[in-house]
Amino acid sequence: MKDQFIVKEHFDTIEKWIRISEEMKKSESIWTDLKGIFQKRDLVYSLAVKDFKVRYRNATLGFLWMLLNPVLQMLVLSLVFSFIVRIPVDVPFPIFLLCGLLPWNFMSMTLGVGASSLVNERNLVKKVYFPREIIPMAVTLGHFINFLIALILFMPVPLFLLKSWSWNLFLLPYPILLLVVFTVSITSLATIGDSFFRDTRFIVEALIMIWFYATPIFYPLSFLFTLEGVVPFWAMPFIQLIRFNPMAVIITMFRDILLYGQSPNLFESVYVTVFTLILAIVSFLLYRRYGPVIADHM
Repeated sequence: MKDQFIVKEHFDTIEKWIRISEEMKKSESIWTDLKGIFQKRDLVYSLAVKDFKVRYRNATLGFLWMLLNPVLQMLVLSLVFSFIVRIPVDVPFPIFLLCGLLPWNFMSMTLGVGASSLVNERNLVKKVYFPREIIPMAVTLGHFINFLIALILFMPVPLFLLKSWSWNLFLLPYPILLLVVFTVSITSLATIGDSFFRDTRFIVEALIMIWFYATPIFYPLSFLFTLEGVVPFWAMPFIQLIRFNPMAVIITMFRDILLYGQSPNLFESVYVTVFTLILAIVSFLLYRRYGPVIADHM
């Protein structure tokens, strides 16, 4: 009887603190939440650096793998799509391919690892309260270091070999910013889903594989228009939807600036900006709603 009373009292205490936490969360303004995340920026940095170091700690080649992975992918895909299945592009295919692989690998690896990151950090989440958004932000920052180093090493190749240098190069921070915000937003949504539904991480893995082929990484967007009359007529509307794939637009922006020295398409830029902002707002609001009770589902 006494044990039952203690257990009931324990659960009543938990429910009380959950209710208080939810009420406190609701009473806070969005600006207060954003301020709280900013104040915990050191935690974001610490988690990101830890993830970055642990990833290559026991590897013989260490940090070289951040460069070897995209290069090996480029070599294999270049062999397939240059000699076996020819896809016409107006620049050297390896350069065209690598320019698409770098942003794609950053997004897909962040999403793949980040989907289960909140659950993997359950010990930290249960011990202390902090804005839960920090976990996917830290995962994104950790992979962004990889991406930024690889991008800086890649940039001289098209700029000098293709002579694509122009003042439009100063627009490059914009697609980088869009890529980061899009990645952290979609990763945040995946972490929320995985906290309540453990199959989310496996669904994400399957979607990434499908998403790869629905993104113009090894083909240009213009290639889609050449498929009319080649594929069944009922498939064309689905193929044309690839044009509205946010990653398709972001990768095209990178190629426009780095490979062709031109400014990105204005309509596509506005579209992906609006889409990314909506995604960021939705993920932020969902964390405001479910953040206080996530720890109970781990």
